[in-house]
Amino acid sequence: MSVQYKMVGKNDNLNPEELKKKGYYPVVVRKETVGIKELASRAASHCRMNQYEMEMAINMLIETIQSELLESNNVCLEGFGTFSLKAESRNVEHPDDLRAESIFVKKVSFKCSPILLKDIKKASFVKYKETK
Repeated sequence: MSVQYKMVGKNDNLNPEELKKKGYYPVVVRKETVGIKELASRAASHCRMNQYEMEMAINMLIETIQSELLESNNVCLEGFGTFSLKAESRNVEHPDDLRAESIFVKKVSFKCSPILLKDIKKASFVKYKETK
């Protein structure tokens, strides 16, 4: 199993025209986006649960993670990673100038576990061959 990549030109928007540097960087080629149904089907093929049971388990996990984040908790799935909520607001000069209504969710952050990252870093890469 190998990760496909292609090389993409790098834009240099920081330097004036005469000092622009040309370069390339690798970009992972995405084959597909795997949704819950397909993920459940693939996961169920490796255990005794059927696809429907696995799909319900994944959906329940997602709902539970959302609920825990809304309770100000981080959610750590050992061996997988940690989900946490990030907040944002307008800039204020004094902390008392900010009302709770002015704060909003910036994003849900995910930090990969060192175990998963270690295994993923073992990936081998192969250059993508475009078909025309």
